[in-house]
Amino acid sequence: MNIRSITSVYFSPTGTTRRITENIASGMQGEEVTVLDCTGRSRRAGISRTFHDEVVILAAPVYYGRVQQTAAKCFSALTADKTPAVLVVVYGNRAYDDALLELHDIAVSGGFTPVAGAAFIGEHSFSSEALPIAPGRPDEEDLGKAREFGAAVRKKLQYLEFLDAMEPLIVSGHRPYVEPEVLYRIGELRESGASFTPGTDESLCTRCNRCIEVCPQDAIDRVDMTKTDKWQCVLCLACVKVCPTGARRLTEPMLLGRIRELCESCQRRKEPEYYL
Repeated sequence: MNIRSITSVYFSPTGTTRRITENIASGMQGEEVTVLDCTGRSRRAGISRTFHDEVVILAAPVYYGRVQQTAAKCFSALTADKTPAVLVVVYGNRAYDDALLELHDIAVSGGFTPVAGAAFIGEHSFSSEALPIAPGRPDEEDLGKAREFGAAVRKKLQYLEFLDAMEPLIVSGHRPYVEPEVLYRIGELRESGASFTPGTDESLCTRCNRCIEVCPQDAIDRVDMTKTDKWQCVLCLACVKVCPTGARRLTEPMLLGRIRELCESCQRRKEPEYYL
């Protein structure tokens, strides 16, 4: 089958998933590439679409070993008519656990036919200059591998006359999926009064509003950007990474302790994994 039209559907608060997806699409060399960015709340509001004669890339970051919850909800609203799907998860150099399998199952439930899958590495959301976790990734080597993966997907589909003739795609993971215990714990601590959201140093804040613009949950108050709705914040830390003065930062000691542990245990460089 020929690849004429590609649609990339992704959730990418800090841009790492987007960059990998763009390079996969480039390697696939479709005649037409359409982007469906589910990151911003306004963009995904009421999203519902049925796919037919195209190849769809579904890409999301891994949070606590699972597909990020907002992305999972967004993808679950999509339907397809045996449309070929390329599944991509991006994780912060720790592990992707059951995320790729979960994405596979979401795709199948929506009527997609998974034809390929991959797990790539991006700089961890909690990474900082003081506590780096996969800093600078995806780097040029990663992006080159993303294009190579896209080319391999293209080659597979070119030699495939009918989707029904393809063996079912097997990806890494287990059912039932891993329970996101850390996420549950954060919820419990928020219930007890802790915020577990980035704070703002008002002496450094220039009111540039960049944090408001990148927040995928509209969690930052548009009048007073020093206030963050803890129940909407998903700890993507896009606001921290985009802040030009370093005014946005994490200050919760318990969370900082967890980040130090991650930094120490995630130093060995991991490489992308493919399923074709």
